[in-house]
Amino acid sequence: MGMIHFYRDQVELAKKLIDAKSKQDDIKALNDVNEINSMIETAIPTVEFVNAAKRLNKSINEDYPEIDAMHRIATNMTNPIKLYQEKAFSEYDAVLSDLNSDVYGILASVLLKHGKISCIKEFIESVD
Repeated sequence: MGMIHFYRDQVELAKKLIDAKSKQDDIKALNDVNEINSMIETAIPTVEFVNAAKRLNKSINEDYPEIDAMHRIATNMTNPIKLYQEKAFSEYDAVLSDLNSDVYGILASVLLKHGKISCIKEFIESVD
């Protein structure tokens, strides 16, 4: 899948909502985003790192069904011809890419829970 582009003002709004910590869910979101970001910042292409990153990705995806929904929507927005031109990704690159998109899935979840968007499609500007 290509890059998903999100509306910048909504990304900023989601981050402000998380920082305000007004709901229990926001505190969880903040902790999850921080955990993902520290995993990305300490990324090294070793088997141990890839396995740890995959475990984190799996648990985040279980907690946030919005991530899977976001990928399905993005796939539907993608030009089908582009899907076949995807470069072969190493497991390392793939899991980092997944973790990166997990952050946006968490942001989408926060916006939905606060009633700032009514569906994930409103968060996605475009896919290329």
